[in-house]
Amino acid sequence: MKRILLAAIAVLSVSTAAQAADPFANAYGNTVTQVLPDGTKMITYINADMTWEQHVGEQTMKGTYAWKDASHACFTLTDPAPTDPAQATSCTEIKGEHNVGDTWTEMTADGKTITISLSAGR
Repeated sequence: MKRILLAAIAVLSVSTAAQAADPFANAYGNTVTQVLPDGTKMITYINADMTWEQHVGEQTMKGTYAWKDASHACFTLTDPAPTDPAQATSCTEIKGEHNVGDTWTEMTADGKTITISLSAGR
């Protein structure tokens, strides 16, 4: 479950203008969709109240996030509660310049390609 969360959050990117004030500003009220190499589709919502929600098939995960610094966000899974609380939080670098309407690809840590899109609305 943690690996799915990291894949979804790590590739979220927003415009340079939005990064000056809030790196996730373009994501609020919108939808981040990722299609993993195996065809799995993940839908992620990032909220201005410092929460997130992710849907993978029938599974829904929720949590909070906080900024470690200007380009690293730390995400904590709260629902469902993780079996190992030490594994609940993971931090990742947020990079790139993408706007609502963009579709792009990113490489996973193991060299596979993910297709990501940022679309208007939920």
